[in-house]
Amino acid sequence: MSQAVAQPVVRWRLGARARKSVLVVHIASAGAWLGIDVVMGVLVFTALFSDEDRTKALAFRALELVAVGPLLATGLVCLVTGVLLGLSSKYGLLRYWWVAAKLALNLVLTGLVLVALAPEVADAAARARQFDAGVPVPLEVGDLIFPPIVSPTALLVAMVLAVFKPWGRIRNATTR
Repeated sequence: MSQAVAQPVVRWRLGARARKSVLVVHIASAGAWLGIDVVMGVLVFTALFSDEDRTKALAFRALELVAVGPLLATGLVCLVTGVLLGLSSKYGLLRYWWVAAKLALNLVLTGLVLVALAPEVADAAARARQFDAGVPVPLEVGDLIFPPIVSPTALLVAMVLAVFKPWGRIRNATTR
């Protein structure tokens, strides 16, 4: 009886220059994402703490311009570059807990831009336009308070994970 010999896994690798380029884009997109979150926080907290309805309406209209599209773009760039880096390195996408956690955070945050943030921003901007047209509408922040708190916190957690690489490898079900 012959034993089946395990074939070595040949992984696709980026060249050094390409890897560094993808890494720079990945870090830059994460930095831009965090910066957009800061701008979003300034606008949301301006609306929250302002006593003037005109200021609140202006903050909501500005939020419509700077939040959803740019956050979605930076989230997707960060996701694509992260997947490229994971697939082309020893860390993989699901070999280490810290990589899997970063991937999950990116997927959740990017998904939340579409399903939670976009409708809230659209509603706030619509109310701001109604206010500008002279219609009496409430200009409350509501659930918009959460994204500028949750997203930067999650991004900072992802950055800490990338630096400290905790928790080790994910055990393979066949290697117990």
